[in-house]
Amino acid sequence: MDHLHWPLSVLSKAIHHKNLSAAASHIGLSQPQLSRLIAKLEEELGVVLLDRAARRKSGWTPVAYKVADVYFRNSRKLSAQLQELQSGDQLQHVHMGTLEGLVPLAIEIAHGFLRETKIPVLELNVYDLSELEEHFEKDELDLVLTCREPGRAKHRYVRSLGWQDLLMVGPTKGLRVLSPFEYANLIQTGKRSSAKREKDETSQSRLFVSNSLAVRRLLMERGDVRGQVPSEVFAKRPGTTTEQPVMLIGSEILPPMIWEKLMSMKVSVG
Repeated sequence: MDHLHWPLSVLSKAIHHKNLSAAASHIGLSQPQLSRLIAKLEEELGVVLLDRAARRKSGWTPVAYKVADVYFRNSRKLSAQLQELQSGDQLQHVHMGTLEGLVPLAIEIAHGFLRETKIPVLELNVYDLSELEEHFEKDELDLVLTCREPGRAKHRYVRSLGWQDLLMVGPTKGLRVLSPFEYANLIQTGKRSSAKREKDETSQSRLFVSNSLAVRRLLMERGDVRGQVPSEVFAKRPGTTTEQPVMLIGSEILPPMIWEKLMSMKVSVG
C-alpha cells in the first residue's frame, strides 16, 4: 500500500473542492492528470470516489470523504510518532480545544504547559461540546478540556480536575437562550436537565441559539432572558443536579512524557 501514499495525499486535498475541475486548479495538477490518478485509486481500493453522473461537474462520493479522513487521521498519527522518535518528547505544534465556559482554566493549563515544556507552538481553540468531541475523535486535537469523555471508549490519558455547575439564571418565562449543543439535545432527544415544570415552561418559550457563551451572557444580562451559565471550577463536588465533571483528556498519539508533565502540573481550582 506504500505506493498509494501520494494519490491518497492528493485526494485528501482534492475533496476540499466541490468537483474535479475546481480541485485540479488548486492542487497543481491538470484535470486529466487528476482524473487518471483518482481512477487508479478507485481501481486499487475497489471503491467509487468520483460521481461521474454529471460529466462536467463530477462531484465526490461519500466514500471519497471517508477514505480521505482515514488517510488524514493515520498520516497525522504517523507524523507524531516520527516526531517522537526524532526528538523524544519534543512536539512542534500542540492543538488544544476547550469549552468556552472553561476558557480561564484552559489558559492556565496552556500557559503552564508552554512554560514547562519546549513545545514551540500551542494552539488553543474554543468549541461547542459536539464540535469539540468531533474534532477530538478525528484526531485533530491533542488535548481537550471538557465535561465528558468523547465517544464510548475509555481513554488512556484522562486527568480529573474538578467540577463545574451549570447555573440557570433569568425569569421562568419568556425568551430562552441556548447553546447549539443544548438546542440539538432539545430537538433530537427531548431531554431536559431539570424538572417537568421547567420542561413545560421551555416548550412555551421562544429560543435564541448562539455558539458564543459571551453572546449568551450578554443577552442574559438584560434580565428578561433565561439560560444556563457555567460556574467557576470547584475542587469539590457541588452536589447539584446540574453539576458536571471537568477533565483534561489527551490524544492517544500524545507522547507519554508530555502527559506526565501535564499530570504533575499544578492547576488552580476553587
